[in-house]
Amino acid sequence: MLRPQDNGIRESKSLDGMWEFAPDPAGRFAGVVDIFGDGSVWALHVPGHTPGSTAYLVRTPKGTQLLVGDASHTVWGWNHGVEPGTFSYDQPRSAQSLAALRALAAAHPGIHVYLGHQQFDEVEAAAAGPSPVAQGETEAMGDAGHR
Repeated sequence: MLRPQDNGIRESKSLDGMWEFAPDPAGRFAGVVDIFGDGSVWALHVPGHTPGSTAYLVRTPKGTQLLVGDASHTVWGWNHGVEPGTFSYDQPRSAQSLAALRALAAAHPGIHVYLGHQQFDEVEAAAAGPSPVAQGETEAMGDAGHR
């Protein structure tokens, strides 16, 4: 696995030089940026998976959305506080960042969380089993539906 000392990569406190992360007043995240200055979209510096990993908190007419990116790949990882592990540049920081994101979501239960590689509705649908329409289609296809 690639480590910071292996290649001289430095953690950045800016997003491509466009803006600087400010200290998080709550002390939860490595840094924050109010992107438009109106509180509608916040960039949250969540280093660990990569040095510049960023999550976004977006206020929309349908409620607040938290896009965690690769701070958590799967629903299981999110629910159990397990970060991407060996896929992370800095595992301890990755774990800290994931814990901070989970704490934010826990403190504000109305936030809808979007994960890096899997969504909660995919897991809920799989747990519920096939829909009656899908089940009927599978039965009509016979063995061909199981290939």
